[in-house]
Amino acid sequence: MHRRSFVTLTAAGLGSLLAGCGKDEEPGGVDLRNPPKGPIVLGFSQVGAEGGWRRANTASIRKAAVRNRIDLNFKDAGGDPKKQIADVHSFIDARVSVIAFAPVVETGWGEVLRRARDARIPVVLTDRLIDETDTSLWASSIGAEFASEGNLAAIYLENDYAGTTGTVNVVEILGANGATPTKLRAEGFAATAAKTGRLNIVDQATGDWTKDGGKAAMRELLERNKRIDAVFAQNDDMGLGAVIALEAAGKKPGSAPKIVTVDGTKAALQGLADGKLTYVIECSPEIGEPLMSVVVDLFHGGRVPKRIPSEKAVFDAETAAEALLDRTY
Repeated sequence: MHRRSFVTLTAAGLGSLLAGCGKDEEPGGVDLRNPPKGPIVLGFSQVGAEGGWRRANTASIRKAAVRNRIDLNFKDAGGDPKKQIADVHSFIDARVSVIAFAPVVETGWGEVLRRARDARIPVVLTDRLIDETDTSLWASSIGAEFASEGNLAAIYLENDYAGTTGTVNVVEILGANGATPTKLRAEGFAATAAKTGRLNIVDQATGDWTKDGGKAAMRELLERNKRIDAVFAQNDDMGLGAVIALEAAGKKPGSAPKIVTVDGTKAALQGLADGKLTYVIECSPEIGEPLMSVVVDLFHGGRVPKRIPSEKAVFDAETAAEALLDRTY
């Protein structure tokens, strides 16, 4: 697969970066007549380490920070929203250059982000979004288009049933309650399914993004539903957990029922190549380089895009086998 390459701008290239950026347009509140000196310090709060995708996401950020000579103050929220907010407060107290975080949940961010703005510390959202009407509280967001991932899952699944009669009973294994991808992937899938009515979403269960959670959720769904034609698991780990539960129940996951997952981890692509999954929608965790580019730009008072989408693709068994050759996560 072809990857976009990202170039981090350093102080040497600052002149071209700031062309056309007037004093009134400085997002970080930096006086360009007296450019900042010293190390760039990024305070980053991660959701947790709940699966292979998240661990790869953390590895990408750590590696890119070292490569770009950015001091990384890294904290793991362990899935706890209160701890994550406390961690962001600690970054403000430490006077870091930039704050970035992947929010555990969407709500509850107004107070701490207003405090960061008052302290003139720019904020970057990664992977997920937050539910705040004042979008000036963050300078940029980097991550996937979650609704689009749900759309793609429904499109590819529905194409497999083109020309058939009757409806397809689909169950969903959802991520954590209150998380942006949980809500938007479900909305995207439902919106596309509703266009023809062929995909009938009959039930949902929460798997909390983990393989064990996906296995437990699949067991619940099997107990409640006599006929399941397809499964939409909102991440790979939950989908692979569903495979275990389905096989234990005497089913043939990948064909009866079909399974679509999201992320594109090596384990999922192997499961796809082995016929255990049907489609995998990529949601790349490798956002370290674009994040560090934004951090450097903000440190020097530059302008940054409000939204930077990550890569996505759709894999089937054939393309998964090819992608496995250089998949690092």
